Amino acid sequence: MRRTSSADSQPRLVDMRDALFGGAVAAGVLFAAVTLVGTVSTFEARRLLGSILPTIRFLASSVLAAGVTVMALMLTLLSLTYTSKYEFREIHFRRIRQISMLSTAAIVVAVVLLLFLGVPVEEADQLRLYYDLIYYSVTAVACLLGGLLVAVVLMLHRTINGLVDIGHPDGKSHLIDMESDSTDSDPESHNIGV
Repeated sequence: MRRTSSADSQPRLVDMRDALFGGAVAAGVLFAAVTLVGTVSTFEARRLLGSILPTIRFLASSVLAAGVTVMALMLTLLSLTYTSKYEFREIHFRRIRQISMLSTAAIVVAVVLLLFLGVPVEEADQLRLYYDLIYYSVTAVACLLGGLLVAVVLMLHRTINGLVDIGHPDGKSHLIDMESDSTDSDPESHNIGV
């Protein structure tokens, strides 16, 4: 039923590579913006931690909610895929799997960051020498979260474009097997959903 061809393997690698590259660029730009401020002393790091922690808590909570929402929507997309009259190619299922993998990574990183932010680091006297390291670590993880979210959005964009192409008047989508669908002449049978 599902076939894998050499034409499917190339876009699959390109999709994930492009999404990860976009996420890495976003994370790098965000971290570069943080480091452009200059080096931070231990005293300044403690003060900056106090000011950025509420924002990073909000970011981690938002990424957590977005990741869970994307996972739920991927289940819905799978349901629509299985009830469709079209025969989807392997790349469609690979994209769903890759989006789910990136969303899972974002959820895990967000949960770990939220758990870490629950520790009262600012009040620990033993950590005074490490406030600058903690500051850069927290901001690096926040940039990683931003990069993961950008990668998920780029993968979603590719998947949505492929699905939109199915309903396009040209009807040329690389996500479906056109040979098996061209024999069916009933226009009502080409609905994606039920």
